[in-house]
Amino acid sequence: MKEYSVSYKNLTRKMKEIYKDSKRNSRNITSFVRSTTIRIKTFHELVMEIAELSYKNPEVMLFYRGQIKNHVKTKYSTLYPTIYRSNNKRDIDFEFKILEESASKLIDEIEQNESIDNDEITEIKKIKLLQYSILQHYEVCKTPLLDLTQSLKVACSFAVLNNEEKIGYIYVLALPYIKGRISVDSENYITNVRLLSISCSASKRPFFQEGYLVQTEFTSDSDIEKGDLDFNRRIVAIYEFKDDEKFWESENPISIKNLYPDNDIMKDICSKIESEKFYLDNNLVDKRLIGDFLTLWNKLEKSVRDETKNNNFWSGFLYLSKGKDKKYEKNIKDIDRLRRFRNKLIHETDKISEEEVNNELKSLREILKKLSIKYWYF
Repeated sequence: MKEYSVSYKNLTRKMKEIYKDSKRNSRNITSFVRSTTIRIKTFHELVMEIAELSYKNPEVMLFYRGQIKNHVKTKYSTLYPTIYRSNNKRDIDFEFKILEESASKLIDEIEQNESIDNDEITEIKKIKLLQYSILQHYEVCKTPLLDLTQSLKVACSFAVLNNEEKIGYIYVLALPYIKGRISVDSENYITNVRLLSISCSASKRPFFQEGYLVQTEFTSDSDIEKGDLDFNRRIVAIYEFKDDEKFWESENPISIKNLYPDNDIMKDICSKIESEKFYLDNNLVDKRLIGDFLTLWNKLEKSVRDETKNNNFWSGFLYLSKGKDKKYEKNIKDIDRLRRFRNKLIHETDKISEEEVNNELKSLREILKKLSIKYWYF
């Protein structure tokens, strides 16, 4: 995607007070907003800060993303969609296969569900991006889409959800003005999906979260460089706040029950697809044993990500194994071996015997038990 270049006139008064560099060219200013978090004391102050930021950036719409961790790589915050967080192209190709198979399974499931309106089923079947949007929003598999919202309260609520550190981060992104339910900006190579107006009515979650999904578009794979996929290219501000009574004042964060409402038909459908995603196509996974292994490995990865708030499994694991958690420290060699086997399983399936998969599957189950990670449905 094209970069949004931030100038000194685009900054709020608070940001200008923090920016001490005498060089006020766009390159330095843009570097500043991507690498500096602005501390905010109250929700009211944040609202007024956004109001000023909107006024100072009239040529774009502002969207928000709340996170419990600020992921930084070589100085700058990063905002990659989940499917691009790997540096291994073969891993990314594999995840795209999982995505396509999950999208196909989604169509099969909604066609069999009598609670979903036929017109809505027809629309989901026609629009591939809508299928991806549903899978992303219900966290079924990795996608090239990034979740955003236009609600500051929703973003702040996600930033404090299950946040033991009590420090939340709000990313403010400058995106092209939207022109419809699916807005494609060919000049900036950005597509924006407004879930509020396109999502199936059987999906409760997008409406409660006021969700949008964005992705970058290119004419061909040869145009893509890793940095072009990072939505930090559109950051205009990063705010940091402490989750306490002083911040919220008379406000309250949105409860998890409202962010993830119960009795959600699409949630039930997507939960089923998520549990079966490694078994969907015999051409993708030759034996059920491979699906078993990948499903259990996925549980291990998710556990590490949840515990460390780090999207990179191996760096998160190394953090836990260096004295932070004795269980991980004791099993580091076995987990590293299993990690290398997982990579071979995905990329060189034809070179692995059924006996080898069986042995490593047993080893993985033992590791999950030692780490107290449940896998009750196996």
